[in-house]
Amino acid sequence: MKYHKLAVFFASILLATSSLADVLQLKDGHPDSYVVKKGDTLWDISGVFLRKPWLWPRLWKLNPQVKDPHWIYPGDVLNLVWVNGEPQLVRKKVVRLSPSIKKSVKENPVPTVKLSAIAPFLQYDHIFNKQDDLNSLPYVLGDDQNDKGLIAEQHLYVKGALKEGVQYGIYHPGQVYKDKLTGEVLGVEGILAGIAVVGASHPDNVTEVVLTKNMREVMQGDHLMAMPDSALLNSIYYLKPAALKQNGYVVAFPGNHGSVSGQYGVFVLNKGARDGLQNGDVVKLMRPGVELTGNSAKTIAYRQNSTAGQKLMSSDSHRLPDAEVGEAMAFKVYDKVSMAVILRANDMVRTDYVVSNPD
Repeated sequence: MKYHKLAVFFASILLATSSLADVLQLKDGHPDSYVVKKGDTLWDISGVFLRKPWLWPRLWKLNPQVKDPHWIYPGDVLNLVWVNGEPQLVRKKVVRLSPSIKKSVKENPVPTVKLSAIAPFLQYDHIFNKQDDLNSLPYVLGDDQNDKGLIAEQHLYVKGALKEGVQYGIYHPGQVYKDKLTGEVLGVEGILAGIAVVGASHPDNVTEVVLTKNMREVMQGDHLMAMPDSALLNSIYYLKPAALKQNGYVVAFPGNHGSVSGQYGVFVLNKGARDGLQNGDVVKLMRPGVELTGNSAKTIAYRQNSTAGQKLMSSDSHRLPDAEVGEAMAFKVYDKVSMAVILRANDMVRTDYVVSNPD
């Protein structure tokens, strides 16, 4: 009986703790209302009210005035109310000045994050699961003038069948992303070199194309893949905390953009669909703790600054805690990797930084 009471007591504590964790926490000094401005994002608006902006669907989804909590427009007035002890946002009806203004607003809902940060990666950049996926695509044979570097307005010949009326991206192989522990190939970066439209078909499975735009020189052997329709690019993501079973890390910054970035920078992480990651998932970014050697006040030292002798003599090696530096959102999820955009950063983010579930 005694143990049963103890079990019930601890269970009630766990339940209370869980309930507290589920309560939406408003930011200190939050406003009671907010007028949505042009250029706002859902992340920005959520950050006005919530300590954890990735919980914004809970702030709006139960609102009977907003059938789809994603669609919010510049000029809307959002009022904070309390329903059954929970904060909620309700949208005050705004009288539009004219049908043309109303139409314009409806065509431009507030996006989840800044589109200027992710649009080029949504439309242009691609990561192939493996080298064979890239090699199986049609490829550039060259032009009829023996040019090695091919530029806009040139007529090129491609080995492989292409569909008329489709815009094709010409991709140059970039970085090969590998798991730093196992060596597994996680993906192959495809760097957009140019855009082409289909021309005439020729014998021997050869297709003529016109190079309409260059991002860089197109080379023989570069591969072609149909580009996504820009009108179908996603601007609304359902933000939610990631539920990774294991921490990941920042693999690289695509497009050879160095090894460091700040807010709105895009990076590749070593987690994808096979790890349960989805578009809109928010992750926490952490700077890895510094590794130390030594076990006393006299011998303690940063391992990076220690001599080879000190490292050899010291049997103890331990690491300081990881430090939180910000959050990011996955917006282009592949099987083994994903592209994510940095939404908040109190310091620069670097390759090998830890990626984990948000608190």
